[in-house]
Amino acid sequence: MNNAPTHFRAAAPGESQDDLQALSQAFSLPKLSYVDISRQERLAQMMTRWPLLAELALTTGSH
Repeated sequence: MNNAPTHFRAAAPGESQDDLQALSQAFSLPKLSYVDISRQERLAQMMTRWPLLAELALTTGSH
């Protein structure tokens, strides 16, 4: 009988950063500079897809 997992669960958006913080605390690591590249790419795609959203982000200073 094979009990090996057959699929993997993707990490929730904030979960990866929480994992890094937990590891940092557990092993007394210095503060890590974490950049979520996939999030940045998704935001760039959203701004391209919806120009009004990009304009709103510019006026509110969100981007």
